[in-house]
Amino acid sequence: MMAAPQRRYRAALPTEPAWPVRKRGPKRSPEYALRRKAAGRRRQFAMFVVVPVLLMLGSVYLHMVAAGLGGRADELHSQLGRAWDEGERLQVKVTELSGSARIRELAGKLGMRQPDSDALKVYGNGSRGKAEDGTRDGTQQKGGEQR
Repeated sequence: MMAAPQRRYRAALPTEPAWPVRKRGPKRSPEYALRRKAAGRRRQFAMFVVVPVLLMLGSVYLHMVAAGLGGRADELHSQLGRAWDEGERLQVKVTELSGSARIRELAGKLGMRQPDSDALKVYGNGSRGKAEDGTRDGTQQKGGEQR
């Protein structure tokens, strides 16, 4: 057997006067309760169906974007490889064109002469190998040892 609920009065201390019992609001119609239930069902539908579908669509979109970026990265990587190959090819061509034999041949065609002829005098050539330390007095160099 269960006891019937007693009315409770809101009083902070037993010595204070009791507050009056709260009155309930006006009785609502059954239509109101049906509308609230329908709103709750719509919220549940949104939470359990619509939100996961949107999350899956977002995931698919991000995977598509990532795949596109991966393809672009591969394309740029192949372009970089071609650019490196072209740079190496051009470096070899520069080395060939700046060879001393080719330059001497072109200089001869232009009428230039070798520096060992009597018409030219080269100044400072005697101490060329001895001037690493900045002096041109022909003394022993300081430093400059091989590594």
